[in-house]
Amino acid sequence: MKTKVLTIFLALVSGFLLISFSDPYTIKRISDANFRYEFYTTDKKIKTKSNKIYYWFKGGLIHNSQSGMTGELLQDKFIKMYHSNQLAEQGTFKKGLKIGLWKTWFTNGMLETTQKWSNGLESGKFFRYNESGLLIEKGSFKSGRKHGLWIDYIKKDTVIYKRGIVFVKKVKPSKAEKTKIKEEKQKIKSVKKEDRIKKSASKKLETTSETKPEKEGFFKRLFSKKQTKEKTNG
Repeated sequence: MKTKVLTIFLALVSGFLLISFSDPYTIKRISDANFRYEFYTTDKKIKTKSNKIYYWFKGGLIHNSQSGMTGELLQDKFIKMYHSNQLAEQGTFKKGLKIGLWKTWFTNGMLETTQKWSNGLESGKFFRYNESGLLIEKGSFKSGRKHGLWIDYIKKDTVIYKRGIVFVKKVKPSKAEKTKIKEEKQKIKSVKKEDRIKKSASKKLETTSETKPEKEGFFKRLFSKKQTKEKTNG
């Protein structure tokens, strides 16, 4: 009887251990020099996309790479903790891609960042805080790219992005600037007008200087003929 009970007990323990190590949906726990991790995985095969970063587990380590994987994809809840048991990062995976709200914390327990993810890409509002809990940066993502107004409270800098590219908005000139622009245009117009008048006067002068010798030549010839005639008659 005792032998039978022992056999059943060993069978149950063996079965439990077998399930623990073979079932991809059983929670996995690993650690490194800085953190401890708790997560789930899935052995489902997927077709990866080139613009997304996939997280996967193999050889006792968590790996990530763009557009590729060679192990079990991370799936469902993910927790990263400092060795002090303080949370460092928390979020959710779906077939190796980050989804939903992700948060990170400092070692003192203060929130560091919050970011929403959609199918492996940053999406929506982003907030960053310092170790005292003060907001130091905020902005938005759209399809994995910075989009809209971003404010850096440390650098005291504000930048507008459009699909990841800095967008320089055209600024309308003030009333004083408009007046100055108008005056400059009038000055340019006036200078051009003066140039036209000078050119016109110069052309007239050239024309006059060219025709004078012809007139003088004509009178000279006429006078010369008259003198010749008088000499002949004399």
